[in-house]
Amino acid sequence: MYLDFNEDIRVGCETHFFFMEIEPELNQLIDEYLKDSEYGIIETIIRGEKGTRVLEIFVDNKDGIHIEELARINKGLNELIDTNVSISTISNIVISSPGIDRGIKYLWQLHKHNGRILEIELINDEKVEGKLIEISETVEESITLEILHKEKGKKIITELRKINFKDIKEAKVKISFSKQKNIE
Repeated sequence: MYLDFNEDIRVGCETHFFFMEIEPELNQLIDEYLKDSEYGIIETIIRGEKGTRVLEIFVDNKDGIHIEELARINKGLNELIDTNVSISTISNIVISSPGIDRGIKYLWQLHKHNGRILEIELINDEKVEGKLIEISETVEESITLEILHKEKGKKIITELRKINFKDIKEAKVKISFSKQKNIE
């Protein structure tokens, strides 16, 4: 199951024109390389100055990605890009997972975060925090969060809230180092 990544590729301003020249060729190569896999490209970035530019490709799948998988993809894509794309101004190609600090870009990324607390900002600027309990990939892609509200006293009320994925401006997994759940 290949995951489509052609919707949005972001680059820095200083490398925008350079990247536009090689973007179609890179996209075609990466697309071909990953088409029969369960991996998708989350983001592609070129950073640095001429002669020291680094091409970063962030890869993920529904179940998460392990270092061994990244090493295999890194080797394969590096060889493919080195032999097929004339990018002599790029000094290094780095394949990485997006990391927990990057926002969720695609609905399929949420499968590995089921049961975790998400911090979400909606397109209307409303902020929502709750535990991810359901992901729906039907025609109307959505998620369901369990949101806890503390009422006066110590009574806690649970609300289930369905959110359309298209209404999410930004979603991140809340990093918690505590085993105990706190409600404010």
